[in-house]
Amino acid sequence: MSINREELTSTFLKMRDLFVADPTNAVRSKSFITAFQDYCEYELRARNLEVNGFHIEKEWKIEVERGRVEADVGIFDKDNQPVLIVDVRSQMSSLGKNFNNYIRMKAGEVESVHKKYPNCVDGLVYIHQAGDLKTNGNINPVGVFNYSNAVKQLGLLSGRKDANGPASLFEQVAYCIIDFNSPAPKLSDIHDVLDLQLENFFDNLADTLKERTNID
Repeated sequence: MSINREELTSTFLKMRDLFVADPTNAVRSKSFITAFQDYCEYELRARNLEVNGFHIEKEWKIEVERGRVEADVGIFDKDNQPVLIVDVRSQMSSLGKNFNNYIRMKAGEVESVHKKYPNCVDGLVYIHQAGDLKTNGNINPVGVFNYSNAVKQLGLLSGRKDANGPASLFEQVAYCIIDFNSPAPKLSDIHDVLDLQLENFFDNLADTLKERTNID
């Protein structure tokens, strides 16, 4: 099934309003990223995956070897073990400054999850804005950033095919470059994200979950 474009646009509008009003608070309060987590929850629920005791939760802490990590949006079994996780990461300023560090951090986090829960289906949505957005508060500019190189780096994090695959890879990665300056905010049609499109992200995660858990 296709993603709900109307719901996605509504989510982008909410995110833009929060960021324009107070960018610092939008990030620190997590209201900005929570809006997109809510959208991810919506898309997962739309795929009717809450069967056989599976339940969808947001911001659940899960135990891994090195401590605890948070599942932004996840599907858990009847024993509250994760079977699917959607991780959401956003950068709205100084894109080139910390991107490489965040990539390494995400690889480490997903590796820790897969080592304890090898059958868990992990997805990552990485969000960048396409250009500077005028706000009511001070914020560093986007700066010079190579989006094409980011596509390549994020692509290298994706593609874990089965429970025996590299633990440091996600099953699916989506790269959302958002044009918040458009009258109706939208995914940028300027930058080609190749196989990292949001359009197929939730379907691919759902299909992989069904394969690994034998749910219909």
